[in-house]
Amino acid sequence: MWYSRLLRWIVRYRIELLAFGMGVAWLPFLILCLYIQPCLDDFSTSTVALTYGVWKAQPYLFQHWSGRYFTNCLLFVANPLSYRWLAGVQLTAVISQLLRIGVLYFAIRTLTSSQLRRRESTLLAVGISLLYTALAPNKFSSLYFFTDFIVYQISIWLIVVVPLAVMRWHHTSNRTIRVAWGLVAVLSVTAAAGSNELTLVLLGWIMLVAAGLSAYRRQWRSLRVWSILGALLLIFGTLSLLAPGNTGRQQLDSGLVPASSVWEAASRLVVLLRYLFVEPAFLVIPALTLILGPLAVRIMPARPPGLRLPLLLGAAVLVGGVVLATIPYALMWARVPLLTRATNALVWWWLLGWIVAAWASMPSTPVPVASPAVRMLLGLMLFIILLIPSGRAYLDLRYDAPEYARQWQYRFRALRQASRTPHVPLEVPPLPPLTNRLTFMPPDDLSTMYGFGVNTRLATWFGVDSVRVAVPH
Repeated sequence: MWYSRLLRWIVRYRIELLAFGMGVAWLPFLILCLYIQPCLDDFSTSTVALTYGVWKAQPYLFQHWSGRYFTNCLLFVANPLSYRWLAGVQLTAVISQLLRIGVLYFAIRTLTSSQLRRRESTLLAVGISLLYTALAPNKFSSLYFFTDFIVYQISIWLIVVVPLAVMRWHHTSNRTIRVAWGLVAVLSVTAAAGSNELTLVLLGWIMLVAAGLSAYRRQWRSLRVWSILGALLLIFGTLSLLAPGNTGRQQLDSGLVPASSVWEAASRLVVLLRYLFVEPAFLVIPALTLILGPLAVRIMPARPPGLRLPLLLGAAVLVGGVVLATIPYALMWARVPLLTRATNALVWWWLLGWIVAAWASMPSTPVPVASPAVRMLLGLMLFIILLIPSGRAYLDLRYDAPEYARQWQYRFRALRQASRTPHVPLEVPPLPPLTNRLTFMPPDDLSTMYGFGVNTRLATWFGVDSVRVAVPH
């Protein structure tokens, strides 16, 4: 029958069909990079860089705003606006998406060795990236917001790189290669300590669990490695947390409201966790990992000997990481729910963590964990999850992205022209009615008030006294 021939054809060309489908799903997010405009928050750090210089601005930020020495450095050095290159934000958006897939590909190849072909590893990396994009609470922030890319997205990859570097260090007999992997681990730990508090806590939690397992299994060599890296994280993390800029920021940032007591911090934590654990990503990801069951069985020979944990323990580690990473925000922030950038990072922790935990819990002689019918149903659900944001991105390309970019380019031209006439306030027209599908367009625009924060930063960058959106009549 014709459907039997169709089924055989699909099975024969399943890799090619999967590659085509993922390419179609990923393409609109990549093309939208061409229409991205600088986010207003990104002008803040760039004006500091233009005032003090890219390198002299580093100690200034450390003294007056934040002790995150690694991300502070990248915010200045890698920000195209620090060099007055407006179109550079489109390049950074492309780089962020390619870097995400590249790190996932590196992790998959490192963990699976030769059990997967390169094209299969690439497809798996793209698929996980697309799933994250679909489940991230704030897609604009995770895809196109430069500050989020630097402070949270790059930082979360350091948490991935450190365990992989330690694993390669253990499994390499060549002295030169071992030194290289040890250096990668040390540099990644040092960078993670100066990234953000969430990364610092999560990496510290991973090290504590790894050290505890090493001691339980009497793997003293592994315990020494994790203890040394943990001490390094503690030293540089303390340096980051005790920076003068953290205290100075409390006086400048109205969003920072330290908890007045342990009970207030605990109540904040409970509320934050209540919002977190009802996020769609936290509810569906554990079930979606069942789809990878046949693949997990196939690559079982490549599973590292130390990566064998009961599923209950793996789940406890994942939940514990979410709780511990939320504590700094409960101590310092009064807003609810959690910052979307932090939630985006925790979705990475949850997604990658459940994939690894499910693989680590499989017995040496794997047995099927889900019937083909269940996997087919989950596959259909996954298809719908991926289809919705990709469809929205295509609608943005068709209707709103070109007009949004055109309006902002008009504003930038008006700002350049106004900078030639000193002490003249500038009014720009409001954006036309656009459908914000929360993919490529930030939720906020310029204010109608001249002295508003983002208005002032934009005006300063262009050398204009003040700018605002015209008040509608």
